[in-house]
Amino acid sequence: MLGSALKQLAVGLGRFVRFHAARMLRLNKPKASVAPNAPPGESIPAELKIDALNDQVGLDAQYLRPYQWPSYRGEGVPQELSSDPLYQLWTETAGGHKWTQYFAVYREVFGALTSRPMRILEIGVLAGAGRLWRRYFSHPDTVVVGIDILPACAQFDSPHDGIRVRIGSQADPVFLQEIVREFGPFDLIIDDGSHRSSHMIASFNCLFADGLKEAGIYFVEDLHANYWPGWRDTRRSFLDVCKELIEHMHAHYQRGSPDLFLVANESHQSMAVLEVPSITTMIREIRFFDSMVAIYKTRRQYIPYYLLGA
Repeated sequence: MLGSALKQLAVGLGRFVRFHAARMLRLNKPKASVAPNAPPGESIPAELKIDALNDQVGLDAQYLRPYQWPSYRGEGVPQELSSDPLYQLWTETAGGHKWTQYFAVYREVFGALTSRPMRILEIGVLAGAGRLWRRYFSHPDTVVVGIDILPACAQFDSPHDGIRVRIGSQADPVFLQEIVREFGPFDLIIDDGSHRSSHMIASFNCLFADGLKEAGIYFVEDLHANYWPGWRDTRRSFLDVCKELIEHMHAHYQRGSPDLFLVANESHQSMAVLEVPSITTMIREIRFFDSMVAIYKTRRQYIPYYLLGA
């Protein structure tokens, strides 16, 4: 009799623990709020979730074969580089150094913006690189704001020329907030500062949401420093954070099954709301280049959907 009662008590306790454990797990998971007329949906199988794929599928071995990559060391500067307007301006600017592949990227990302009135924040002034950007972005109303930790950089402050300089650390959120209040928000933020992983991450965390305009571009260069011990001061580098941004950009597809996004006409939505990280609604595009990344900001007001064909 006593043994039977203890057995029933153990079974009851087990059910109680399993119920509340499952309940807590469900509460901690983001959920879609489904409208009353939504079709029944099935959750994504665990084996298909992104974090469960691991290394099941990868690149074909042909792409990983060793390749002897030659170094070009011809006489003179290649024609496509020497004719680049920004390269020509850069050669006339004292101090600083840049990888030669950067200029084609600058032209591709910034080229259509050079004649517009721009507010630009440049992290890292060094020898007065703000003068380079002010000449490249030629609209008379353009303002380039440079920040640097070196007090000597204050000499480049020139309001008459549309160049402002403030002294402070790119890793100091209070200082960055002051910059945004005084000059922002910005159309373009260029991180060419310390190149330390922790500083890159701190600047992005502080500036992307409130310091950058909608439709603005957050541009970070010299990502190669993330691979070098002298600058890699965090376990997760800024480049790792950028890879995570790709997953966050697609977070809505990880939160529900395909039928929740399928609608018969534009006025019908199967989901009232979908809980996602805030950053999911802020990213329009991420473009990776050799040692550079451009993160395009936007405001995605509504959940994407796809229509049934006729």
